[in-house]
Amino acid sequence: MNYISTRGGAPVSAMTAVCRGLAEDGGLFVPEELPSPLDIRTLYGLSFEDTSARFFHRFLPDLSLETWRQITREALSSLTMGPEEFQFPVHRLNPYLDRYYLFNADAFPTGSLADLTASILKALWPHALGLLNVRERPLLLGVVTEDLAIAFRHGLEAPPSLLYVPDKGLRGLELSLSKAARVFSDSFDDGYRALTGLASDPAFQAHFEKAGVFPLFAGPGHLIEALTAGAVAAQIMAAVGQELEEEAKVDFVVPKDHLSFFAGLVYAASLELPVGMVYVGENDPPSLSTLFSSGRLAFPKKNRRPDDPGSVWPVNLERLLFEVSGRNPARILDILRLAEEENGDWLSEEESHLLGQSVLVTSNDYKRSIRMIRTIYDQTDYLLARDTADAVAGWAKRSGKKSQAPVCFIQARSPLFDAYTSGRAILGSKLPRGDYGAAVRLLVEEAGVPVGQPLEELLDGGDAAASEAIVATIGEDIREYLLRGESEKE
Repeated sequence: MNYISTRGGAPVSAMTAVCRGLAEDGGLFVPEELPSPLDIRTLYGLSFEDTSARFFHRFLPDLSLETWRQITREALSSLTMGPEEFQFPVHRLNPYLDRYYLFNADAFPTGSLADLTASILKALWPHALGLLNVRERPLLLGVVTEDLAIAFRHGLEAPPSLLYVPDKGLRGLELSLSKAARVFSDSFDDGYRALTGLASDPAFQAHFEKAGVFPLFAGPGHLIEALTAGAVAAQIMAAVGQELEEEAKVDFVVPKDHLSFFAGLVYAASLELPVGMVYVGENDPPSLSTLFSSGRLAFPKKNRRPDDPGSVWPVNLERLLFEVSGRNPARILDILRLAEEENGDWLSEEESHLLGQSVLVTSNDYKRSIRMIRTIYDQTDYLLARDTADAVAGWAKRSGKKSQAPVCFIQARSPLFDAYTSGRAILGSKLPRGDYGAAVRLLVEEAGVPVGQPLEELLDGGDAAASEAIVATIGEDIREYLLRGESEKE
């Protein structure tokens, strides 16, 4: 199976797409043709190791099914804390809500779904590089989320890395303690656009060749991130179908900042797996919901949360728009031009209509999210993160909770990362302010939320201070890194 860029260009092999990560024109890799369907009933009773191996093999058949089983076994083994087997973290919310499920990534080693993506990539890359007969030194390179940067530092060994994270996130002290990434002061969008520009610059590629380095571009939009989400969704649908003894479509509720999961659902649906409606939630001020309803993306300048990294153009949106636009690279380039100008109607009425047939996006204010966190906790004892609560509140509003379809809420990161918001919802004035460690400990004691390894090290007195942002641009910083490597060889 070959892969093409969302922005055009010649097809490449599946393993090239995996290793390259970003196309030479800065686009995302998508299958040139979709694979054959996968019968959901054949997944009933299978472990996640086996389900994910079958899912990945459908899209990346350059590796045998047995090799994929080896990769998924190695990856999942690295996520367990001892000799016990990996437990897939999907649960009914409670016995009385028998059609409501929660996928909860807070039990992963660093507390996020990025652990799963990182472990698959680290187990896969040696096989892919071997098939491509790569002789240069691999370098993991990307503008990534703080979750993914931290996940790469734990579990299986990763290649040498040069990762960049905006300095506006919630996990700055964990990043500093684990030395997982360099921070920059621009928005995520600006940093990511800078990297895609470098990836598409032949002159910059020459710097890698001269240094004897093979760049493994990683970050939001990577093919494996979307396929990992698709494999998770396949396991959820199989578990729900087997438990309910019916083949009903499953609705999914997804936070805006995890549109990679929506991209995974698109691939799961392409295999004719029973994906129902997708509900996406975002916090105020809205941006994505405006695009889906009017074809125009809002660029809110005011009322943005202090910890909001400024991402108003989710990277995986490009993958979704590619499918909606009839897989037309010229149309994607036109939308990107409008995005750069921050004006104009990005989507046609027909494109907005097609998006609305499978996904409903809703924005929520802070108070509504707080109420949803409190409601779910009171009814189920599960604690939601702010972004998950935004999505669930949107689902409750748009579905009217009248649908009889089973639904799965996706919690892609621990609520402890935003302990003040989740804590305020269930503890009120009891939550200590100005002492993050005390707030986390109290929340753990009250709600029993697992503490990931990096956060535990921080709470145990790890010496961490907020990292200083790089002074140079990302491109200048990468060139300096490569030049240092050349001088060390000499």
